[in-house]
Amino acid sequence: MPSRITARLILGGWVAVVAGVSLPGARAGDDAAAAYAMARHYSGLTGAALDRRKSFDYMRKAAELGHGPAQVDLAFIYYNGNDRVAKDLAQAFRLFGKAAAGGSAIAQCMLGDFYKKGLGGAPRDDKEAFKWHRLAAARDDRCSPRSQYELYLAYAAGRGVPRDTRTAVAWLERAAQAGNPVAQARLGRAYLEGDGVPLNLEQGKAWLKKSREGVAPHDDEEEDAHDH
Repeated sequence: MPSRITARLILGGWVAVVAGVSLPGARAGDDAAAAYAMARHYSGLTGAALDRRKSFDYMRKAAELGHGPAQVDLAFIYYNGNDRVAKDLAQAFRLFGKAAAGGSAIAQCMLGDFYKKGLGGAPRDDKEAFKWHRLAAARDDRCSPRSQYELYLAYAAGRGVPRDTRTAVAWLERAAQAGNPVAQARLGRAYLEGDGVPLNLEQGKAWLKKSREGVAPHDDEEEDAHDH
């Protein structure tokens, strides 16, 4: 007999169904998507429910079933911690690793940070950090400009890759053009000092001004936080 449906939610014109056991004929991916939809529902995103414990349980279920966005969201929950879930960088590292291997750009960016800093049990490995930031930098994602800036730092310092000032500046310019305020500020200073680029006071001032547009004081520091 068909399994009893324990939750049903209409989201964006489709029905997400979560059952106590696997639905007859349903693929694992379908169950994962449904669990993720329920996690977002109970997080209050639909405006209809707010139950953080249920949201977390559904999110964990979706992540276990291989749902990439759920793995990323759950990784950030562990990365930041909250009033119900303790911060756990080891769990965050594991989940970012799974999502990164599945092609998530933001997970690749975060995994690069973990290897760069040796977080969550990850070994400090500049080459591994460069590899993951390189993947994220080539993508069209909100985290890509940050990875592009990380490539600038790597090439400028010869960290995980041979030192190459020209390539470093190219990545710095790409990150600045993409809207990274940290990269914009650094590029502005480079033009003011003639550091890797021709001395150009007008360009320097323009990039420094650009870096402060819509940015709160101190938000253009080089170590920006990863909220999600």
